[in-house]
Formats: sequence, C-alpha cells, structure tokens
Amino acid sequence: MKRRLALVGCSAISNVVDITNYVLKELGQPMHAFDFSYLEGGEIHVRRAEEGEKIVTLDEKEFALTTENLVICDGKKPVALAGIMGGLNSEILDSTNAVMFEAAKFAHDNIRKSSKALGQVSDSSMRFSKGVDEYTTVMAMKRALHLIEELNCGKVSATKFDINTGNSVEPRKMTVSVKQVNGVLGITVPDEDIVRILKNLQFAPELNGDELTIAIPGYRVDMESYQDVAEEVIRMYGYEHITPTFIPTAQVTSGGNNLKQRSELKIKQALCAAGACEGVHYSFFSPADFDLLKLPEDAPERFAIKIMNPINIDLSLMRTTLAPQMITAMARNQKRGILSGRIYEMGNKFLPKALPLTEYPDERETVCIGVFGEDEDFYSLKGLVSVIADTLDVKFDYEKDEKTFLHPGRTAKVICNGETVGYLGQVLYEICDELDMRVPAYVAEIDLRILSQYYGKERKFIPLPKFLEEKRDFCFVMDKNITCAQVEKEIEASCEYITKIDLFDIYEGAQLGENKKSLAFSVVFTPKDEEFKPEVIDGFVNTILGNLSEKYGVTLRA
Repeated sequence: MKRRLALVGCSAISNVVDITNYVLKELGQPMHAFDFSYLEGGEIHVRRAEEGEKIVTLDEKEFALTTENLVICDGKKPVALAGIMGGLNSEILDSTNAVMFEAAKFAHDNIRKSSKALGQVSDSSMRFSKGVDEYTTVMAMKRALHLIEELNCGKVSATKFDINTGNSVEPRKMTVSVKQVNGVLGITVPDEDIVRILKNLQFAPELNGDELTIAIPGYRVDMESYQDVAEEVIRMYGYEHITPTFIPTAQVTSGGNNLKQRSELKIKQALCAAGACEGVHYSFFSPADFDLLKLPEDAPERFAIKIMNPINIDLSLMRTTLAPQMITAMARNQKRGILSGRIYEMGNKFLPKALPLTEYPDERETVCIGVFGEDEDFYSLKGLVSVIADTLDVKFDYEKDEKTFLHPGRTAKVICNGETVGYLGQVLYEICDELDMRVPAYVAEIDLRILSQYYGKERKFIPLPKFLEEKRDFCFVMDKNITCAQVEKEIEASCEYITKIDLFDIYEGAQLGENKKSLAFSVVFTPKDEEFKPEVIDGFVNTILGNLSEKYGVTLRA
C-alpha cells in the first residue's frame, strides 16, 4: 500500500491514515479518521460554523470561520473543516487506540467556496468541489473497514451511524426506445450490439421489441435520458460507424469573418507590422488597480462590477479600463530583463449602467497599446495610434489632456471627427518607481466601439499628380501653450492644396524669449489641374502666415 501511494504522489503517514488516502485514490471518496479518545461526548455532527469560530487544521494553520463554512464537531468543539481538512485536536497519533471513520457527501458548491475563501486546498476539497455521489460513501466505508482487517490494523466495531437523504443507492430502472437511441446517433446499431454493450457496462439490459429497460447503477448519476444511453452505446460501438449527413433543414454557407472581425484583424496585423506584440489579460482585475492609477473616489473607472465568486481578491472586479493590466505587463517584462518592447491588447471593458446590476453592462471593444524602453517616447506611441487611423482610413486629432496616472505635460486625448475616442501619454514616474520599472513607459487606450462606424470604409484612389509638387519649410515662434496639433490644423485649413505637413524640429531657448518655443514644419502643396506659379505659392504662404498670426500670434523665426 505504501508503494502504491508513493506511485501516485502520496506519502505514507500511518496505517489508518494511509487507508483513508488509499480509499480516496481508489474510489474517489474522501474519508477522515478521528482519534475517538479526543472526541468529547463520543459523538460527531455537522453544522455551520459560528461567526468568528476558530479551528487549527492538521497542517497547523489557524482559521477564523464564518457561517458560510461547514464544520464537523464533537460534543463541544469543531474537530474538522468539513470536506477540506481534519483538525489538529483529533489527529491520529502513535498512541491512538480507538478510531472513528467518517465518510460523507457535502454540497460541492459550499466546499468549493469555503476552500477558496479560506485559501485551503486539499485532495478532499478538490474531490468534493467537483461532486461526490452517495453510492461511494457506503462503498468507501466498507472498503476502509475491510482494509483495517486485511492489514491487521485493528478490530472493527459493530457500532455505525448512517445518516442519509433517504435516496436509494440501489440500481434504478429506466425504459427507453431503441428507435430514439438510433435517432440520436443517425445510424442503426444492431439490437444485439446494444444489449452486449450495456451488459458489459453493468446496466443489466432487457430488450422487448423496441422497448429497452436498463438498471442504472447507483454510481452512474449522469444517466438521465435516452440521449445518455445513446452516448454510452456509441462510445463503445465506435464513432467510426457514424456516417456524416446534413440535417434536413441545413443550408450550405460560405462562412468567413464578418465585417467587425475583418476590421479588427486588419488593426491587429497593422500593429504587429509596426513592431507590437499581442498580449491577452483576464477580463477582471483588482481593487488595488484603482489606487495604482491614483483615481479619485468618484472616478467613473471605480464604478465596477464585483464578481460574486472571485478566484481571489486580485481578480474580483470586471475591468473598466485596460490600462492597469498593460502597465503591470510592461513592469513584469522589465523585471524579467526585457527593457524595451511594444505590446497591444484588444479586448472588452465592462461599464455597468447601474449597480447592483439590473441589466447587462455595456461591453466596449477597446485596444490598449503600451510601449517602454529608452528608445521609445510619446511620439513613437503616437505613431502606433496613428497606425489604427491609417488602417481605418480616418484622421486622428490630438489635444492636451490630463489623466491621474499619466505625466501632465505628456498626455493627449485622441479625437476622430470631433468625437473623443481615447487617450495616450507617459506613465507617471511615481507609478514606474512603485512597480520597479527601469525605463520609461507609455500607454494608450482607443475605443473601437466608436471607430466601428468606419469599418469597411471605401478607400478612394487618388491619382498621382501630373505636375510637380511644391515644398516649403516654415520655422514658427509661438507661446509654449500652443500645441503642434493646433498649428497643423490651422495650416491645413488655410489651403486646400496642402497634402502633407511634417514637424521636423522643436526648439526652446533664451534667445526666443520667456515661455516661447519654435516649431519647424515642412509643407507640401500638390497641384490638381495646372502647375503652380511662384506667385500662387507665395499667396498660399501669406494666407498661412496671416491665419496663424491672427489666431495664435505666431510669427516666423528670424
């Protein structure tokens, strides 16, 4: 027995405990052995724990319990966490001379919740969490007592208590139609094969014409209808006998991805082509993520759905933003020695319309992009965001913005046709220090729900210009609070022939004056019907300078 237990990863402890472990591995029924001399009143019973009641388990851990936990008690105190682990106060010792065996069936949902809530996992809790049937409790007890005698571990007493639900563990009868069984399978299995298979599976079949009567063993709680009988027959008869056929009402379709799937796949491919790797995170996160982002108490992101049965506290809320998981992913990479990278994730965030929930939340498709490294900056992140715009054939505008978790001078909102679709910026130095990041990190979030209106937008071919393009460079001086986007937008609005605007230099210095900066642009003018004459270009330039001077006080740098 010791050898067999060792082969399945179970250490030998003592003859009595080894028997309970052997029965668990052999039959799947957890059992527990109590030292009878430590059971006050010579009894055990199961009840809900009292609020704050404590117990020390066999692994010497102490737990404070709630009314949601089940305990096995003697006449005065808890002696085991029901379905999870025995108590230290009744364990089997070398001095033990009287033993009480216990085999039970517990509600699997209660054991699962208690095990997760207490953080206490055992072989027994895993079995009970998945469900144990009543048949094996009796069988396991008989097997354990047989082994006690077989291995000469002690003398079996005649005293026993059987507290059950009244449900019989004897075979139950079920009658089905052979025609129904064959109808599920779509083929005709010979009657003699059906009888042979069910007989070998201990169902004691009796066939009378089309009527098939079987006796279902107590351990086969999964057998409920003729569909289950069909499943048992075909798994033994062989799936290779099934002939593929169309359902009578079926239609052949071409299949393929829909417009949404095709558009999102194009975005993914474009981001991958720009050097970004796809990341996938859970759809839930931790309440601590709100504090990581330094969000105020009234921030809309804190309005999150709580999960009723979370795996743990760090995965207890449905995410309302993808940013914290992206930031921690960048930190995790840096801790593993990866000091530069580009990551994107395409997933949903869950925005409840009311709490507690009265209807399904708004699931908004979102793409989150993170870049980090000494060679990455705000503009490289902006370039990746622009990739999305180019893929959908739309234009993004950028305006200064503020986020509690982003650098105040390096944050911008993303606008498409006057509608805000997201943000981008540099992660605060304090957050980077808190997560032990070694290089700067940048993050962006774009709402794909809003952009979905542009999915499938038809691209129009613009012929190459017949005439030479004209290029002019401008070096402007302006106040520091004027953004590059504002200047670009005004230049573009000043002339319909402008096809390209590139910023190629930014300068700040004492010679420009206090709170002044210089931005240098290259502007390309593309003719349509005739070649531009010099005086026409001069007119475009004067219009640009006049509009910038009037609206923002911009001047040419001397």
